[in-house]
Amino acid sequence: MNFQRLWIRFTTTAVLIGIAAAARADEGSKGSDEPSAKPESVASPSDPLAAQVEQAIQATSLRRLTAGVHTPWQVVHGILAQRWELSLLKKEHPGEELNAIEWITSGVTFDGEPLWEATPYGGRGHPFTRPYAFEGHPTQFMGYMTMANIPLEYEVKTPTKVITIGDIIKDAKMQIHQGVEITWTLWALAHYEEPDAQWFNAAGEPWSIERLVRMQIDEPVTTGACGGCHGLFALAYARNMYISTGKPLRGVWFEADQKIKRYILEAQILQNADGSFSANHFNGPGYSEDFATRIATSGHQLEWLMIALPQSKLKEEWVRKGVANIARDLMKHRYDPSDCGPLFHGMHALVVYRQRTVPGHLIPKFNSHVKLAERGKKKLVPERSAKSVSDDKPAPSKISRGDSQKVIPAGQQLKARGAENGASSSELDPAKK
Repeated sequence: MNFQRLWIRFTTTAVLIGIAAAARADEGSKGSDEPSAKPESVASPSDPLAAQVEQAIQATSLRRLTAGVHTPWQVVHGILAQRWELSLLKKEHPGEELNAIEWITSGVTFDGEPLWEATPYGGRGHPFTRPYAFEGHPTQFMGYMTMANIPLEYEVKTPTKVITIGDIIKDAKMQIHQGVEITWTLWALAHYEEPDAQWFNAAGEPWSIERLVRMQIDEPVTTGACGGCHGLFALAYARNMYISTGKPLRGVWFEADQKIKRYILEAQILQNADGSFSANHFNGPGYSEDFATRIATSGHQLEWLMIALPQSKLKEEWVRKGVANIARDLMKHRYDPSDCGPLFHGMHALVVYRQRTVPGHLIPKFNSHVKLAERGKKKLVPERSAKSVSDDKPAPSKISRGDSQKVIPAGQQLKARGAENGASSSELDPAKK
């Protein structure tokens, strides 16, 4: 399946149009959410929420990361939110920039360790060494980078040889085994593999996408990473890909859909009056006056909801209040220190909302060469999807030279929050390395 077709299949059929097959499974007949040939636009050009979301995305994109200073874990979170549009400042020349995905796949090291390593089965992200440096969970880097829709043939340099994104996907399939956390593996494999994919791992054990879905269904939400939001995201992502095949929801897929619907309802019930979601995730109601707590909880909740909700639900007042709350928080605190993980998850929630509601933002704009040897040459002209209408996104503001550890333009520091690793917030001070 090629680069463009894969993303169009996911976004147009499952995200932009909505989860119509779920409605058919419940009602047994065609309803108003029946998929159509054209994506439905939820936000009109005059919708103030669309302008609010765009403003928050642009303001948050001014918080710059620096190659070799901020950790690979931080950079990958930036890629999750900004995809091919994320550029990094150069450590020695902060006024110069480089593409974040090109940097992270170019064979650079951090803490003296490579970011990727070749394996007997393909390749993988460097495993955990210390909090917020490398992968905190199996396949975490590839799971997040999935949102950039990187081609399988895209080359990645390791200390021993050049591998591809396809090799990383193959390694994830070979190394999966019972007892390991599978959330990000499901996320990545659901994107690049067919929903009915089956294989044998390195130990000769039978595996499949459906088996991973079953494991994610069986995982208690309240014990999952970030209140269970990442597990729900991966489950909804896989469910959407299955629905895009046009098959009815049966068996494990029906169970996945039912779990997703249950927690959509719980998120709505626990939502606060101002639009923020519970500061206790699904453990009960809760509100916090602290921005760091709010963005870590509401940002993660809105992120998975943006993948899980049918298109028709995006018009509902509780959803719009949730979107507006994140946008408002990111704008109000744009000059305040913020931890990278929650910040970029909150931004990603808005990016997906914009992707689903504003014409011209359907497909990530691929702007790199597949071959390592060709990178650094003249950039590709981003391909435009036939589904895209126009791209009227304002050009990003010019960034002035500044301290690579600081948020620009306010000069505040980005921190590395370890919500995904179940740790307390900790500030990463590159100057102490």
